[in-house]
Amino acid sequence: MIKRIFKFKVVAFVLLSFTLLSPAFAQVDQLSMATRVMSGRSVNYYYAKPGDITITVSIWGFVQRPGLYEIASSTDLINLISLAGGPNTYAKLNDVEVVRTTKRDDGTYARHKFKVDLSKLVQLKDDQIQLKPGDVIYVNHTSWYTVKEAFSVASSVGILMTSIYYLSRIIK
Repeated sequence: MIKRIFKFKVVAFVLLSFTLLSPAFAQVDQLSMATRVMSGRSVNYYYAKPGDITITVSIWGFVQRPGLYEIASSTDLINLISLAGGPNTYAKLNDVEVVRTTKRDDGTYARHKFKVDLSKLVQLKDDQIQLKPGDVIYVNHTSWYTVKEAFSVASSVGILMTSIYYLSRIIK
């Protein structure tokens, strides 16, 4: 009986260790964002001088502080990314998506999606980086991030399979 209880404790310890140490459970980008939202801390940011005309835009993806921003209407895309703490390690600045909602003549609204290549900053026109009220900006990730995440999942599966193998040997 004592031997069986010991085996159960070993199994529980190994599974708990796997859960806490597994890279798949340490997805920092999504987790840090969810933690900020759920902890009650505001994800809204205000950057304007008193008396400035402001617009509201959202920036998501691979920046340091994604969220909803109220900014001066003269702020452009590059300044917004800077206000958001800049791109993070895996940001793909040559693939920034902007979704803009415009009102048609008949009163309906249409969404337009376009990409901005910030790696060619000198060649960009002012209308490509000027922000409009309600714009939603998404900074995509590099393919290296995808490889890193795939490797993280594969290593977690490997750890789980190894744990199961050794646990089955201990229990026998």
